[in-house]
Amino acid sequence: MSLVDQVFGGIPGPLIAQWGISATYFKASPNRQYDPETGTVFGCDQEIPIKIVVTQLRPEEVQGLYQMTDVKMIIAASSLGSYYPQTTDSIGYMQNGVRRTAKIIGMLSYRGDSPILHVAVGRLG
Repeated sequence: MSLVDQVFGGIPGPLIAQWGISATYFKASPNRQYDPETGTVFGCDQEIPIKIVVTQLRPEEVQGLYQMTDVKMIIAASSLGSYYPQTTDSIGYMQNGVRRTAKIIGMLSYRGDSPILHVAVGRLG
């Protein structure tokens, strides 16, 4: 853990808990199996209640890799424990009375072995 993590590590959790919106983190099951005959996928996602801050991507962040409807989601690392968000996961939240699900398509930041927050890019589906 770096000095910046030691000094500022306790800040994101309370801030996101106070100012973020309620969401559900869908952690994809590592034991998924697909039956090609029936088209059925077996294996359950784990649902984790979290708080997130959802923002738009700025043009300088996009670099031509993302769509205008993609969103940036800030997640306190403490809400996921030692788990790092993966591109197999997704996040569901309410926006103006509409249920949104954003598939994680990329991570914009990493903080080593003991992150203080995660910044994920999600594609709304």
